[in-house]
Amino acid sequence: MAGLSRTIIESIIPMLNKYEMNFEVLNDFLYYLRIATGFFSIYFCPWGFLMHAIEYSERFSDKTIRILKYILFIPIFFMLKTTTYVPDIVPDFTSLLYWGVPYLLIGYALHLYSYFTELDPEKKIIRFTTFSIMHPIMISALIFNYIIRAFDNKDQYFRLVVVFVLLSFILFLWKALDKNGLGSMNGIKIYRKQNHIKTNRAILTGTNLINHAIKNQVYKINTGIKLLKRNMPNLTPVSKESVDMIESSSTHLMNMVETLNNKTQEIKIIKTKNDVNQLLNEVLENLKSEFRERNISIQKHYELDEAFVLCAKAPTKEVFMNLLRNSMEAMEGKGQIQVRTSKHIGNKIVVTLSDNGIGIEADHLKHVKDPFFTTKKTTNTNFGWGLYYCYDVMMKSDGSLAIDSEVNKGTTIKLTFLTKG
Repeated sequence: MAGLSRTIIESIIPMLNKYEMNFEVLNDFLYYLRIATGFFSIYFCPWGFLMHAIEYSERFSDKTIRILKYILFIPIFFMLKTTTYVPDIVPDFTSLLYWGVPYLLIGYALHLYSYFTELDPEKKIIRFTTFSIMHPIMISALIFNYIIRAFDNKDQYFRLVVVFVLLSFILFLWKALDKNGLGSMNGIKIYRKQNHIKTNRAILTGTNLINHAIKNQVYKINTGIKLLKRNMPNLTPVSKESVDMIESSSTHLMNMVETLNNKTQEIKIIKTKNDVNQLLNEVLENLKSEFRERNISIQKHYELDEAFVLCAKAPTKEVFMNLLRNSMEAMEGKGQIQVRTSKHIGNKIVVTLSDNGIGIEADHLKHVKDPFFTTKKTTNTNFGWGLYYCYDVMMKSDGSLAIDSEVNKGTTIKLTFLTKG
């Protein structure tokens, strides 16, 4: 809008005058377009930037955002009276110093606050990218277009803003085209959740195909063993032992295929309102005997008496079960698990599970959410699907799962749930 406004007054009108094309209707149209675009670009920028920061921060309820949208718009109405329109628009930069500049500063601070308080590591990267692209432009506009022009509106320092726009655009292109940063920006419609769902479907399809192929071959082996036993009853002891060994191995393989098949079924998430305090209590009650047997103590810290979130009840309880069992297995002898629920800023509730177990090595930490990755030695029944299942459930529930761990000190897992859609 600012660019169009300057183009009308500096290029289009002089060109029309040069070629004697200054028709009255056209002149009136260009004059009012110049006024409208100039007014919009100067006064709506601080309001729009602050409202973006409020919405994007995810720290305010929908009701609060609706109220702020109208309250923060009020100063613009006063600018209608204090702005000069003839012979050309001259914005009231003195008044902007008292509301426009604070709007920009608050928006800037809110973006910073949202970045530093973000719990989800992936969202934190997105916030940093958005911040780094947006704020060179906004800081330059704050200084050159609002502060300086309140004291000196003759020298055209505001033209320097275009340099920062160009730098931000170069950064935008680099982030958009860089294969490591593709889809990380707020404005590009390639979302991590969609990529995760596509990847998950590919994994499940491939796994099910392999399971089916193995199952068919194992079935043939079992059928052959039964025919062999039926038609050759007088096997030597060595032959009989060999046949029994093959039968035992094929039965074990079939059981593993069935187990893997059950674990890798597509998860359907139907979100309803559930109290995570209650879900945690139910899971802790089911695991009580295992905690007692392993000499593990549980400490509960529920910040809210009721912590209602949007989630699928059964899969979410399975997530809690998997994570608590992981904590138990990470402890050698006596240990302690802390279970905490707390209200996060905005429409979020966080469930935190902390243990003082052996922790996770840094090299392993970045892979623990990958399917089929496991550090456990007992791999007969463990397929490295537990944490991936938890991650999958949280992603499909529009939540997040973050892991922080240190060797010989313990592991903390933060699950973030939305209280409303």
